[in-house]
Amino acid sequence: MGIIKTIRERIKKGWPTITIDLSQRSQRVKLMVGGLGTIVIALVLLAGGIQGYVYSESSEFCGTVCHSMDPQYAQFEASAHANVECVKCHIGPGLVPFVEAKIAGMRQVYGTLTNNFNRPIKSPIHNLRPARETCETCHTPTSFRDNVIKTVSHYDNDETNTEIKTTLILKMGGWEESTGINQGIHWHIKSPVYYIAADEQRQVISWVGVEQPDGTLKEYFSRDMLNMDREKFVEKAREEDHVRQLDCIDCHNRTSHYIPSPEQAVDKSISSERISKDIPFIRAKAVEVLNTSYAGQSAANAAIDKLAEYYKAHFPEADPVDLEAAIAEIKLIYTRTYFPEMNLTWKTNPNNLGHAAFVGCFRCHDDKHVNLDETGNEVSTISVKCNLCHTVPISSRGSELSVEAPVITGVVPESHSDFRWTIEHRTTTEEATQDCYQCHGQAFCNNGACHNLSHPEDMLFTHPEEYKKSGGQVCYTCHQDVLCSRCHPAGIVSNP
Repeated sequence: MGIIKTIRERIKKGWPTITIDLSQRSQRVKLMVGGLGTIVIALVLLAGGIQGYVYSESSEFCGTVCHSMDPQYAQFEASAHANVECVKCHIGPGLVPFVEAKIAGMRQVYGTLTNNFNRPIKSPIHNLRPARETCETCHTPTSFRDNVIKTVSHYDNDETNTEIKTTLILKMGGWEESTGINQGIHWHIKSPVYYIAADEQRQVISWVGVEQPDGTLKEYFSRDMLNMDREKFVEKAREEDHVRQLDCIDCHNRTSHYIPSPEQAVDKSISSERISKDIPFIRAKAVEVLNTSYAGQSAANAAIDKLAEYYKAHFPEADPVDLEAAIAEIKLIYTRTYFPEMNLTWKTNPNNLGHAAFVGCFRCHDDKHVNLDETGNEVSTISVKCNLCHTVPISSRGSELSVEAPVITGVVPESHSDFRWTIEHRTTTEEATQDCYQCHGQAFCNNGACHNLSHPEDMLFTHPEEYKKSGGQVCYTCHQDVLCSRCHPAGIVSNP
């Protein structure tokens, strides 16, 4: 109350007047010093603001200041995009995206300070800018790529950790503006494709629309929708903005944040000799311990340390130095693939690129998305043919010499157009086999990726027993899990 009384008295008396007389040297000096001080303070604030802005746009800020981003940042640093700032992809150029990102950032900062955010961080990001406004600023869609030979190394779960090399040719393709060529894996770039997903992670695709040259859509519906009001379903999805145009991110969805499966991580460590393949069954034991759930890092480390006891009891001849290095590497793999505090593992966010650990390409290419004519009869399906995007894989084990070029030229025989040919060709006569050698060569039938698996005659009825033992990994070498859904549309129970 005393302060208010003083202010009232000051108002009654009147505020003192300030007179600046530049003819007086002392006042000129004070004015100059005050002006210079103001300029210095303004420059410091400006420089600090610019530095603060630059830092807030850096990947370090995104990945380390927000502790909820630790898992994403760890994978980002190990990715091919490690030198690309997060904002280049997640915000992109322009003033409006910048302002929107900063407003959203304030909400995220508040969530971090109050410890109130999703665990794990939801993916995909539904308000992410279209890839043509971000990815295509570096990756030009008009660059047609030739076929690429790809060799993948992984290791068996046998005692010697036998290396298995699989070689295939990826039909990269794309669109070339000067020639009009549009084919291969990247055919989608020029040919607009739209889809409706039934789930948040876009793994179940209910409808696919492919734009035709005349502007119409060729529609494919999943088979479980054939008895529904399909037109009303699509119309409602359009009204609710659930129809999405396929772009780069729909396949390359984990391009900078992919968490490898235990099998992939262990194989990479063996290939780089961080885990010695001379340790008996080390691939199988490492994958086994990494596929087990733990409460946290301490519990995982304790379980991994028990490998030393296992080898001491069962394989005392194992080199202790190699074993110690392997255990340390397995612990490191765990820290990079499991984040209990964020409820995040390698299984949390499916990787749509390819179809190894997740369904990927088979979300659409499953032979179960159907195009119907006006009378409701099936006209065609989205193909599930293996050689649509790559050649038949050629595999070799250990020191086996494999001399086979997976190259296809000319017109493929009509018999090969049906997916069932991969199974039915076993009935080919010896005379017809001679025609096969014109393309494949006599060594092709020794391909370990397809043959020498000793399928029993009654496999149709007994394969569930084999599935119980292997969890399907042996089957998926050739068939992938999409084949199971042909007879088991409701899905299968993993490791029953």
